[in-house]
Amino acid sequence: MHPSTVSRVLNRRGDATIRSDTRARVLAAAQRLGYRPSALARSLRLRRTLTLGMLVADITNPFFPPLIKGAEDAARARGYNLILCNTEDVPERESTYLGVLRERQVDGVLLATSRMTDATIADLRRDAFPFALVNRASRGAGDLVVVVDNRGAAADAVAHLRSLGHRRIAHIAGPRTTTTGAERAAGARDAIRRFRLDPDPDLIVEADAFSEPAGYRAARRLLGLPEPPSAIFGANDLITLGGLRAARELGLAVPRDLSLIGFNDIPQAELLEPALTTIRVPQLEMGAAATRLLIARLENEPIPATRIVLPTKLIVRSSTDAPTARVWRIA
Repeated sequence: MHPSTVSRVLNRRGDATIRSDTRARVLAAAQRLGYRPSALARSLRLRRTLTLGMLVADITNPFFPPLIKGAEDAARARGYNLILCNTEDVPERESTYLGVLRERQVDGVLLATSRMTDATIADLRRDAFPFALVNRASRGAGDLVVVVDNRGAAADAVAHLRSLGHRRIAHIAGPRTTTTGAERAAGARDAIRRFRLDPDPDLIVEADAFSEPAGYRAARRLLGLPEPPSAIFGANDLITLGGLRAARELGLAVPRDLSLIGFNDIPQAELLEPALTTIRVPQLEMGAAATRLLIARLENEPIPATRIVLPTKLIVRSSTDAPTARVWRIA
């Protein structure tokens, strides 16, 4: 068998022109001999390191591990390695890590950070450095982006509460500096207006982070209103967990006294008591899709669409129910 045929099979090139029985014989022989392709040789031939960087905002947030796994699995399937950087949502760390990754000559970066400034992305565009955004929108027409319909999903959450009979619905928004926070807040406001629910502006408050402590502080403000809400929709599950802690601290039963709904469907959501109603986001596929887009750009492969919007799903559990006649007030 000609060496070039063997090379084409082992390097996954030209498979369509090689007979299936020939390909099977080559792969069987490679397995028998314990052959492993040389990543160094391939990187030298391609003039790339076959390494991607990935920046995430908070590795302790349960939202990110499935996202990272999806990215890593997709990268390994194409022969790439992934370097993970945890920015802790600090702009200076984001900038430092990007500099380090570029010095290490990674081929491209996946940005799953929440506070990435447009100026930083503009620098990457200016330098023609390949990147893909995950769970973050972009104004650049040619940028690679994988997101969900945050506005539509937020409207679904409000619609569910309205269908149960709630009219005084509060929203704890994520930081307005993030696209997820801004878009989900806009979706909640639009739905409240469209369904002609209580338009009290005090019912929408901004958490200073996508975290349980931030959600707790915001929920305490809402539950301290002269007329508290009968339901709270949090911009993510951690924020909503803060609302659950605030409700328990004040002696309120969920969902009898207060309905709660979150966003993301982290693994812990169904283990809570009561189990959390939430919006399910396909984190694994988001990470994989963004990685496939980035590698396609690196490999000069066709990219049918640079912006992918993945579907979400409302998961109804026991933290939401019809409102009851209440006489409680928080001092």
